[in-house]
Amino acid sequence: MLLLIATLAAFPAGGPCSAEAKEVIVVKSADLKPYQDVLRGFRDACGCDAREIKLSNGEGLAGILSRKPEAVVAIGTSVFKKVRMLTDLPIVYTMVVPSEAALSQNRNLSGVSMDISPQVYLSTMLEMFPAVKRVGLLYDPRHTAEFVEAALKASQAAGIELVTKQVHAPSAIPAALQEMREKLDVFWMVPDSTLVTPEMVDYLLLFSFQHNLPVFSFSKKYLEQGAIASLDVDPYDMGVQAGEIVKRLSAGDTGAIRVYARKYRLTINAKVAAKLGLKIGDEILKKAANVE
Repeated sequence: MLLLIATLAAFPAGGPCSAEAKEVIVVKSADLKPYQDVLRGFRDACGCDAREIKLSNGEGLAGILSRKPEAVVAIGTSVFKKVRMLTDLPIVYTMVVPSEAALSQNRNLSGVSMDISPQVYLSTMLEMFPAVKRVGLLYDPRHTAEFVEAALKASQAAGIELVTKQVHAPSAIPAALQEMREKLDVFWMVPDSTLVTPEMVDYLLLFSFQHNLPVFSFSKKYLEQGAIASLDVDPYDMGVQAGEIVKRLSAGDTGAIRVYARKYRLTINAKVAAKLGLKIGDEILKKAANVE
């Protein structure tokens, strides 16, 4: 720890390292396929010397600093929690739980959100359901307040009423849904860790069938349980975006550069739509990457 403190004190503060430093350090939380796809996209876009290390192999934070890299790319939440301690190096994150990234506001922290922009979600819902007027959303302000604030602005621009309700524990969700159910045309399931527990997902999707309320989700895996559609991020393109951020930092951009995931895959569960008695238009079906 003393060595880490001494190294941090000796390292110059500010933006990217000097022009002589061409190496970018990449750390991953695990060897999962999505993380490998991110790394592949990053290497393709960055045009830099990307050296992958594992913090568990003795190459800790002091070791990263000793190499004086141009930037550090963190893929996954657990490694991001560790490397964000390096306040004097540019950190670029991706595949990090949105609530964790939202808590980290240091100017040296840039990244690609796992969230797709609210505008994209709402415009897709309107394409699927042109008559939709009211979209419901439950959230825990400790995790997704920033995203919901952006969603409220986007809904006003789209002419949709976004009906939101805060929940601070999973146990509050059933009562909140009952209170909202007669006010909604669609329920928007966002990646909030208070809401997205196995028990609450089961309850929500059972509730949707009982009350003929379609659920629009952020992950394809929930379609198997009864969601009507999802928008999934593209890990490879998130890696490309991370590479583009490193390039911008290298070119002299300062401060935090934070972007939504820009590329997505729409999946539609036609069987669920039929059970709910909903007609999905041919045009949006053609746009979907998958129709199940």
